[in-house]
Amino acid sequence: MTTYSRRALVGDIGGTNIRLAIADIDELTISDFALLSSGDFEDPREAIEKYLKTIPDVPSMVGLAIAGPVSDGAAVMTNRPWRFDRDEIRNVTKAEHVHFVNDFEALALALPHLTDYDLHQIGGGAPAGDAPMVVLGPGTGLGVAALVNSPAGRVAVATEGGHIAFGAMDREELALLRQIVPDPGYLGAEEILSGRGLVALYRALSSRTEGEFRAPDIVERALAHKDPLAARALEQFVAWLGRFAADVALAYGARGGVFIAGGIAPNIVDAMVTGAFRAAFNHKGSHSAYVASIPIHVIKTGADAGLRGAAIALSQRVPA
Repeated sequence: MTTYSRRALVGDIGGTNIRLAIADIDELTISDFALLSSGDFEDPREAIEKYLKTIPDVPSMVGLAIAGPVSDGAAVMTNRPWRFDRDEIRNVTKAEHVHFVNDFEALALALPHLTDYDLHQIGGGAPAGDAPMVVLGPGTGLGVAALVNSPAGRVAVATEGGHIAFGAMDREELALLRQIVPDPGYLGAEEILSGRGLVALYRALSSRTEGEFRAPDIVERALAHKDPLAARALEQFVAWLGRFAADVALAYGARGGVFIAGGIAPNIVDAMVTGAFRAAFNHKGSHSAYVASIPIHVIKTGADAGLRGAAIALSQRVPA
């Protein structure tokens, strides 16, 4: 395989945004980047076809990180009615190799390749050697994955951890959660720790049922100190995210670090560093000291971690 053929079309396809680029799957360099809105397309193939018209040549390999479960050459998105079939993508791109990977599994693969420039640290100490690392994050949904050691090297583990049951710590939280989700039944973490969860939380705190609210607007109003209820909602959201992140860290023994990704976290770093996030993360009873030493990093948007992870996943599947 020639140096030229080690270039690939890579994508990070989420419920809100589609990121496409050309990557060198060995050097993990990114070029010809494009950001598209998922809502502008009826089918993901339309977005890929639009992108292909903007580049001079199409590589012979395609790697897509997709926000949903992946198996047997197919993928189904969790928060958008899109299905991906390897043969269909091959027909659109004329690529010889097509590989799908879960979006947070791709992020996990990228973790060892991130630098201080790509990250914003929120407390904790140094990572513990080759201990497991986890990546999670709220966006359209809530993704969770881990990177663990094995005799064959580091292995990324895709999960459906975003659908773990979400519980209240006290009566006040229980009352608030009942306002957010008034109907009894199963409450998964994604219903709270996502863009729609932040909107529901704001509605519950403000008792407002009329009008259209968007998570970015709530974040902007909170950080600009324009709306006390938005600030309260964001503070509670950050605390709940910290608690959930610690639960995931304990489940995996993630002394190698916790990484927060997704569409929301990079935009709320100012709220996450005020103390509520780390205080909730560290509040683990007899294991408070254990989690207090774990470093937490927010992955910056410009890190292109999902695209780089898609490139890594592809490189592991094609011959050198």
